[in-house]
Amino acid sequence: MIKIECFPLGEIEANCYFVTDPEAKVSLLVDMGDASGEVEEKVRQFGADRLQYLLLTHGHFDHIGYAAQMKQKFPNMQIVIGKEDADFTNDDRLNLAGHFGLRQEHFTADILAEEGSELAFGTETVKVLATPGHTRGGVCYVLGNSIFTGDTLFRGSVGRTDFPTSSTPDMLRSVKKLAELDGNYHLYCGHGADTTLDFERKNNMFMREDSYDNLY
Repeated sequence: MIKIECFPLGEIEANCYFVTDPEAKVSLLVDMGDASGEVEEKVRQFGADRLQYLLLTHGHFDHIGYAAQMKQKFPNMQIVIGKEDADFTNDDRLNLAGHFGLRQEHFTADILAEEGSELAFGTETVKVLATPGHTRGGVCYVLGNSIFTGDTLFRGSVGRTDFPTSSTPDMLRSVKKLAELDGNYHLYCGHGADTTLDFERKNNMFMREDSYDNLY
């Protein structure tokens, strides 16, 4: 059974997730925007050679900021990012590090994901949903009954669309895409509390059908 642990990192408290499959003895990370001895120790305790992926939901510094360092420490790990966000990893204007006067250690992702991409993870499969809006290459990762939404969808809200490559129409289309998925999912967001798709369908104004055409 998949186990998910959340670690809010950095001043902006972007959520980093450590995901393990104890039965298959594999692990992955979702977003790592800042250093965390606790996360690194978790990885080492589980087995450094069992860390398969660092899945990046989008290219902003608070989600990718420590990816290069993690690759140096765990070289067998593959970094995954949405294809349309590939250049964010080397452009401090796009990843917003420059906006905040920060220096982002640049890197190149190992895998460029797009709609329909699949990644083997033990006995499970990570499926990629393209969800542009917050950035042009934002993606969500579906693993079993869980979705890692990054800054596409929050509890009761959605990500900002006033950054370089952001798009409000794209965001609304992406949120509609999530709303139309079959069944319920547990949602692990890029910031703040986790939630469920059913809860958001009922309570998130951006998921109501009338919002797609009338908002903005």
